[in-house]
Amino acid sequence: MSSALIATTKSFCKRAWPSASIAVAALVIVPLMIKILMHLQGYRIPYNDQEIFSLHFTYLGISWVIFLSITVRALAGSQKYCRGLPISSRAIATWLMLAMVGLVVVLQLATNGAYRALFFDERWLSDYWPVLGPVLFLVTLVLTGHAIFWTLNAPSYTRLLLSMAIIVALFWWFLSRYFPQGFKAEAVPWSHVTLGEFVLMQLVSLAAWYQGTRAFASVRSGTAVPSPQWTQTRNWWDSLTTGATSSGQSGLISHRAALARLHWRDSCQRAVILGGGLSGVAVLVINSVMRSSFGSAPFQLTLEFLQIYLMFSIIAALVVGLIVGEGTCGPGRTEMKGFLAVTPVSDRDFAVALFGNMVKTVLYSSLLIQAGLMVNMLIFVAPWMLQGDQASTVVFRIITFWLGYAMYCLFPLACFWTIAANVISVFWTGRSWFYFLVTGSILGCFGLFVFIVNSTDRVFYSPKNLYLQMAFFLVLALLIFIGVVTAFITTCRRGLVKVSTAGIAGGLWLIGSLAAIWIKFPAPTGREEMLTRCLYVFFLALFALAFAPFATIPLALSWNRHR
Repeated sequence: MSSALIATTKSFCKRAWPSASIAVAALVIVPLMIKILMHLQGYRIPYNDQEIFSLHFTYLGISWVIFLSITVRALAGSQKYCRGLPISSRAIATWLMLAMVGLVVVLQLATNGAYRALFFDERWLSDYWPVLGPVLFLVTLVLTGHAIFWTLNAPSYTRLLLSMAIIVALFWWFLSRYFPQGFKAEAVPWSHVTLGEFVLMQLVSLAAWYQGTRAFASVRSGTAVPSPQWTQTRNWWDSLTTGATSSGQSGLISHRAALARLHWRDSCQRAVILGGGLSGVAVLVINSVMRSSFGSAPFQLTLEFLQIYLMFSIIAALVVGLIVGEGTCGPGRTEMKGFLAVTPVSDRDFAVALFGNMVKTVLYSSLLIQAGLMVNMLIFVAPWMLQGDQASTVVFRIITFWLGYAMYCLFPLACFWTIAANVISVFWTGRSWFYFLVTGSILGCFGLFVFIVNSTDRVFYSPKNLYLQMAFFLVLALLIFIGVVTAFITTCRRGLVKVSTAGIAGGLWLIGSLAAIWIKFPAPTGREEMLTRCLYVFFLALFALAFAPFATIPLALSWNRHR
């Protein structure tokens, strides 16, 4: 039995320790870098006890989300192995709980110890940074989460509502420790854990352990089944997101059409509903709720509506990109999904089918968000346009307004396409290391830009740091141009894209660039104007990313398909 439990611990820790190490390092290095930058900028570092205590809840929220995500991911990866061990279910569940509790406690103590060494003085535990109470509560929260996790393997509405109520009650009790005089009073550190609080947390932990072991035993034996009401709801949702129950055409179709239909049902339709549909509803609701704070002037109201629309368009583009991008690979991204990999079509037809689905997904999602904005405009702005005695005035106002509205909406649509298509092209490579490389490069460039803009003046005391900014934008633009051109050349050589397609994409980019230059391009009369000119070049490079998916997506799919 001991060897089986040791194997369980190894399986859990092997999946958790790389992410845990990175998380602790990030939680320590990021505040340290902020402290260094604030010192370089000459700002006062907030070492006042109350100011540091105000950061305590931020740390708790961020660290708990990160540490619990790491442990849940490790648990999900090791549970299949643990179920097959030749020991009792109670022993397996208990050992998994102990491993998870031990990991989060070690991570919390390691992070807080580093904070003590780098930031705090000897009064930290009693005056502004409590540790014992939050760690004990985190242990209770982990055990309760275990119980809920295994209980909801047999989901029902009653269990779901009860689990939500338990979580809300736990956090209400935790926050009340910081507000002993009531939530309207000022928060104070939870520096001392009373005997009653300790006993209460242990009783809740014991009850969670008992329920978690029972639920794990039911899952392991196969007797945990969802309720009939939950099953009906799940079947309805599956039919909505996949279209599996919809009646299609009964005639014979080509392999490419069948592939496109199956891929649409597998991932694209869900992306439209979750990305476009929910974002459209959010735009409608938020604009309606916040209308009074936007002002009563029609143009001001329209501008605020469009800003909310732009924000949710960017969010929806990321959501659509992640859902559609992850739809080509199986669990673990070890290989492409079987029905995609074995489809008897050429790489070009394969890319055309999936690219067409991606275009429809982006278009439908954007139209759904536009629909939410259109409802707001018709309710709150359209009545103003109909005011007036003369019909010509009303018609002119309507035409002018809607032309400006349509021109402005082209920019969010272009942003939506560029973000979603490029995210999808990265994910369709099927390589996790490539995802991390692209993400790290973007974050690294952003960090370098922030450092150049905010730090070079104070570090070097030189008035010429504008030249560093110019060099940054020009080098980044050059790298983007090289990447896009290389992608098109490689794709054309492999026969994945016609040369005419690459020529059309290049011609459209050239026409758009010349139009932007003709509209406004600053003359190099000074350093500031030269910096603006470099920014124009950088924006033209970003404009090239709108055409990059025509080359990168066929290349990514071919790379993923022929592993």
